Amino acid sequence: MIRPLLIAVLLSALFGEHATAQSLPPLPGTPVPGAPLPGSGNPGAPSQTDATVRPLIPDVISLRRPNTAVIFDINAGNYPPTTFPARYLAPVQAFGVFSNAAKPWTVQMEVHSQPDTQGRALPSKQMHYRVNGGPWLDVTGTPQMVFSNVGPSGGWLPLNIEFALDLTGAEAGGSYLFDVAFTALVLP
Repeated sequence: MIRPLLIAVLLSALFGEHATAQSLPPLPGTPVPGAPLPGSGNPGAPSQTDATVRPLIPDVISLRRPNTAVIFDINAGNYPPTTFPARYLAPVQAFGVFSNAAKPWTVQMEVHSQPDTQGRALPSKQMHYRVNGGPWLDVTGTPQMVFSNVGPSGGWLPLNIEFALDLTGAEAGGSYLFDVAFTALVLP
């Protein structure tokens, strides 16, 4: 307690009773309290730019898909049905699509039937799909447009896809496979 008091007395004796701290000029870019902001001083004075900020946002189209298998509800409790043909549904697959491209863009789907170990495959024409609760459409085995838009999507858009499988009663028992590929494209 005595040392701080002694230092204060010595400083007061050296610099006088009304001594003030010497101020240094501010560092560049450091705001000075009470100083006008750039461009807010003289209205006739040219404004000064200290830096340019230029964000680069790339054109993007992106598709989020569920990480689940598409499995039809076919079991001993509902197969064989009372009549053929019979339609079996798979759970809804909830996708999301995002685009910030100013051009037209599309989401396409392509479905191919794959043979099993014995070379058997179900025809693609027995598979159907619908988007966002719309009408059922036939799978063609070629790329099919399932969604399209022009310009930015404004966030993630829901893309709910359902699959249906029509069985005729002529299919042999076994495990069958369809490959489904989705592609999101920005059009020229």
